[in-house]
Amino acid sequence: MKIIKPSKLKSGDKVGIISPSEPVVFKKKLQVGIRELEKLGLKVITGRNVYKKYGGYMAGTVKERIEDLHAMFKNRQIKAIFASRGGFCSNQLLPHIDFSLIRKNPKIILGFSDILVLLNAIYAKTGLVTFHGVNIEMELANSCWEKFTKNYFVKALFRSEPIGKISGQNSWKIFRGGKARGHLIGGNLSILRTLLGTEYAPNWQGAILFWEECNETYEDLDHFLTHLKLSGVFNKINGMIIGKLHNIKKIEARADIAKLPFFSPEKIILERTREYKFPIISNVSFGHNCEHITIPIGVKATIDTSKKLFSIDEAGVKPR
Repeated sequence: MKIIKPSKLKSGDKVGIISPSEPVVFKKKLQVGIRELEKLGLKVITGRNVYKKYGGYMAGTVKERIEDLHAMFKNRQIKAIFASRGGFCSNQLLPHIDFSLIRKNPKIILGFSDILVLLNAIYAKTGLVTFHGVNIEMELANSCWEKFTKNYFVKALFRSEPIGKISGQNSWKIFRGGKARGHLIGGNLSILRTLLGTEYAPNWQGAILFWEECNETYEDLDHFLTHLKLSGVFNKINGMIIGKLHNIKKIEARADIAKLPFFSPEKIILERTREYKFPIISNVSFGHNCEHITIPIGVKATIDTSKKLFSIDEAGVKPR
């Protein structure tokens, strides 16, 4: 499929915020996020249903959430679409998305966590480069935004040059050495696997898989990785980039096994990928509750562990 790149942002552009998954919980934090976008010169428009709540864990009905998504793509004045927050129900929208509309009106769409379902599905169905980055309600109110995250947000969305070499190498861990090049595909591991076996799954062939995880057990981590392995993903990818593994813990509620010696997350990852030769770098700055680089889905990247290098070699946006 031909890759489509949205136009870069510039000061004065209008951008939209929608809630495709969970409802907004902290309105004040969302307002902080909106003010941070305004400091970048952007004019923020919120979706009609952005504050809706339905069933406790959904930000409105499927119809309401789809209406906001489609309205943002139809509105020619809107140059980018940002998610308010993640959740666990974005996949409800997939059968109802007008992918033809998106293909004809390409623009930046950004988020992470549960939003990666939409990002990867849109890329798979249309070829549009999407962006794994911050959600507006939480991450822009975080102290890491000003110190680190904003820099990569601006590099990815406001500039039509490649992001280039990713910083933070001193904290990275090399799980397996080697070199690799490929297009970037990924997001939260437990949610990414829900696309397996569906028509919305991305093209894994030759990809560099990036993933992060939070609030799961060691056993869950093993289960998710095994699912990708059984689905043939590891046979196809060229490399793996792992972000932050936040609050990954033993199965404390299981008193019968909780005191047994558990594999570490590193050991689990190496066990499940032992038949493969692709390089693996871990502890890169993206994921929950941490500094967050913005990663364009679908563009070329390079791994070279001998140089502790992870480089995004292709811009995700085009000049205007």
